[in-house]
Amino acid sequence: MNVAKKYNVKLLPLTDIHIGSGKDIEAYEYTVKSGYMYRIDMSEAFDKMNVSEKENFYKILKKNNLFNIRSWIYNNYKEEWGYIYKEKISSEFEKYYKKKIDDRNQANSQLSISEFIGYDNKRYIPGSSIKGALRTAFIYSDFLENEKKYQIKSSYEIKNGKRVYNRKEIDKEAKIMESEVLLAEKEDRYGNKIDKKGEKLGLEPKKDPFKIVKVSDTEEIDSEKFEVVRLKIKEGNLTCEVLNGTYNEIKKTKKVNFEKGINFNIVLTEYSLKDNPMMDYKKNLGIKQILDSLNNKMKNMLDFEIEKERKKDEYNIKGFYEFLKKIFYSFKNKNITLIRIGGYTGFNDKTINLVTTEPIENSRTVFDANHYPIGWALIKVEEVDI
Repeated sequence: MNVAKKYNVKLLPLTDIHIGSGKDIEAYEYTVKSGYMYRIDMSEAFDKMNVSEKENFYKILKKNNLFNIRSWIYNNYKEEWGYIYKEKISSEFEKYYKKKIDDRNQANSQLSISEFIGYDNKRYIPGSSIKGALRTAFIYSDFLENEKKYQIKSSYEIKNGKRVYNRKEIDKEAKIMESEVLLAEKEDRYGNKIDKKGEKLGLEPKKDPFKIVKVSDTEEIDSEKFEVVRLKIKEGNLTCEVLNGTYNEIKKTKKVNFEKGINFNIVLTEYSLKDNPMMDYKKNLGIKQILDSLNNKMKNMLDFEIEKERKKDEYNIKGFYEFLKKIFYSFKNKNITLIRIGGYTGFNDKTINLVTTEPIENSRTVFDANHYPIGWALIKVEEVDI
């Protein structure tokens, strides 16, 4: 009989992580003072103003001009007025903020901050983000273990010398590929796995073995671990809240301190995938297989980044990945491995691109404020009795 097992997991960010809530903190909902961003509740702040301050603020509000409102808040805010939370800001963002605070040009004065996900102003890492990374690694590792490459069947166009696939078509193909690897192919009521056009029906969520993998959200993360930074992304610059990494500290001390890690749980029941005629092997889905899959994917990605030819390497990215590989091997066979989560981690991380017959060379590196690739972390897994 299969028995559910619970695992306590610590996640230690190595480089900055951003997981957006889908909302922005607007310029009139915060202000900047002495290296910190203060997120404020203006109704609460108004109650704590003196009579003169209230009169002046009311005059500003009557003009109904957001530029005037945010400038007045910046010039007059006092910590005694209260705040929802405060967090560090990068020197780059502080300079940008001070330059733009009085800029009345709508096109040049955007000061909104992409909010880190949370609820009631408490931030956390969603279990779904972690589970998605585990699932991708499991599928990715399947091709490595079988020493096979996946051949993309979707059609594409050549634009600016690069292959561009139809998003809807490639997403459909990805679901079919996943269904084959996970033995979770959809069938019609007659047991057919293909439609009248001869195309496979895709993934059946009820058969997906990862439905037995329950990953909790992390505990609430202290505000002192966050920072407001400016990231350079494909669309331009993004101001966002990030969970700070510990890479510099580890590099300096040569020690990894999991006491600074963030706690969450994994609960799963050992699951056996039946013989797969496409892959010709039998595989279990348990914590060992999940960690092994992560190890396989991470080693493959590290090797790729280290061996990659770069026209210029101004941030010594090769050196970063060589040190990351040393950390990786120092924990081999200790239920500790690397993982990559959050936004802007790149096409190679989010897909099985590197195990296809013709990898697409369009995975862009987004760097954190320390010029390290964003989203890297370590996880440490320990079984507990339930």
